[in-house]
This record gives sequence, C-alpha cells and structure tokens, in this order.
Amino acid sequence: MRELVVERASIAVSKEPSTVISAKSLGSTLAIVATDPEAGVCGIGHCILPVATGDSTNLPDVIEQMRDLFKHMLQEGAGAKDMRIMLCGAATFLEEPSEMALGVKLYKRVVQALKKNGLSIGGEHVGGPLNRSVSIEVGASKAKVVLPDKKEIYI
Repeated sequence: MRELVVERASIAVSKEPSTVISAKSLGSTLAIVATDPEAGVCGIGHCILPVATGDSTNLPDVIEQMRDLFKHMLQEGAGAKDMRIMLCGAATFLEEPSEMALGVKLYKRVVQALKKNGLSIGGEHVGGPLNRSVSIEVGASKAKVVLPDKKEIYI
C-alpha cells in the first residue's frame, strides 16, 4: 500500500489502486476530500488560507486549491457530478469570534463555493477542539478520520 501525504497548502490526486491519500494533524486547517469511486479517482486538498494574502509566499487560498483539486480530479477521469465531497478539520481551539477563527473562515468559504456551483457536501467532521487526520483509499466512497484518541470515524 502506497501513502501520499498531502502537505499544507498542497493537493494530491491519484487513480492508482492500493494508494491512500492522507492529510495529517489538520488543526484549524481544512482538508477537502473528493472521490469518484466509479472512476477510481480520489484526492485531497489541504487548505490553510481563507483568502490570498498577496504577499511573496504565493500560497493558494482555499478557493484556488479547491479549483486545482477538482481540475486534477476531472483530468484523471472523475465526473463533475459523480464526485463525493467531504470536509475535515477546521478546528477551533480558542474562544474567539467566528469571524476571526481560521477554521470557520475556511469552512464557510468552501461551503459557499460548493453551493454556488451546485455541489453538496457528502460528509464532514469539522469544528470543535480536535486535531484530527483524514485519509482515503483510491476507489473508496468514504474517508477515514482519525481522532486524537485514535478512534476512527468514516464520513
């Protein structure tokens, strides 16, 4: 079994059987997980910025990453309307107004963009003070979320 670990501000897409794509220690970042089990394609975008900063780091914002993820999924043979989209992460560790919370901002931007494009969320495990990880095996219809106590949940 081959594992592709998605670093922060990156994406990974695969249609190679026996491959697992994962994003670890999400914290307040957000993983967008997409799969088309019929086409045997899946991917993860590990998002860290709600909006582009405009500085020299050139890190993609969450909308850019989502577009890039879906573009690569389609190039690998996924069907736009056949994709199952799941969200994981977006933790909140401090008591702060939601307009200042990174995870809340990431989540809201993704939900708005998905709705605007007629796409829905097929599963999610977001919010709360949980530092979780997520993974999906190529061809699977559900993602595995691993919580700090090692408990596994499928979304």
